[in-house]
Amino acid sequence: MVALTERVRDAGMFLAWSFLGALIVAAFFIAAFFGDFGPIRFTDPGIAILFMPLFTAFILGMLLTRYELIVAVISALFTTILAVVLIVLFLVAPLMAGVVTEGASLQQFVLQRVALSAVLLFPLVLLGCVVGRAIGEKILPPEETRKRREELAVETRAWHEQLAKTGAKPPADEARKP
Repeated sequence: MVALTERVRDAGMFLAWSFLGALIVAAFFIAAFFGDFGPIRFTDPGIAILFMPLFTAFILGMLLTRYELIVAVISALFTTILAVVLIVLFLVAPLMAGVVTEGASLQQFVLQRVALSAVLLFPLVLLGCVVGRAIGEKILPPEETRKRREELAVETRAWHEQLAKTGAKPPADEARKP
């Protein structure tokens, strides 16, 4: 029962982090697409389009250090798909609301922006997730990994103490290390 509860909680956290990452990425993409109407003014919208997915995914990857690497990749895919869906919903909202009567020019505009979003987002989010997870694993290793490293260090010290008692010399590789 505890394992099932923990798995449900982990899945919920995975979905929540991925959704929040997609929301952040979509918000900055939309603000970059409509710079004149957005609350944030960018002097160069390309910075927001390239930097924010990478930074957001980096943080997402750091949050996913408890999971396997494949989970970070799945999270990148899920975040990208969700961000593109949010961008599409925002771009077709005037058409769905009936504010825009001519849909042909809007469809071309939406198609261009969605294609740009999909092509740019996945590699950036994937790179950010994988690098973030790798750095997060070094900075904030999971509890199991930390315990395993401590046990290995204790076992190695014990082995060196036994080796010192017998008077044997360490292998050549260890004798060269300072």
